[in-house]
Amino acid sequence: MTFFIRLRNERELLGLKQKEFAEKLNIPPNTYNGYETGKRTPSLDVLKQIAEALNVSTDYLLGKTDNRNIETKKEINATTIAAHRLGDIEDLPDEAIDQLNDYIEYLKLKYKK
Repeated sequence: MTFFIRLRNERELLGLKQKEFAEKLNIPPNTYNGYETGKRTPSLDVLKQIAEALNVSTDYLLGKTDNRNIETKKEINATTIAAHRLGDIEDLPDEAIDQLNDYIEYLKLKYKK
């Protein structure tokens, strides 16, 4: 799926008309229309602004991933960090590992959506 198709789909999911979304982005409506028709390409700054307004990643808009949600990247990063830190905790006593697991559970409950 190409950028302009994803862009249109995401805008429509918000229930906004092109003009309304262009105003939200503070860009001219005809410029935004060019993005959705594939006649124009946004700058990197505008692309980032669009992704933030739609609450999706730039990778999703560009078709590099099918994961819409930005939060997915955070989860992957947390998993990667945990895997890299595994060597750091292998030498800890069982009591310390239990405390780490308890703290992880606490954080999961605290930040659960």
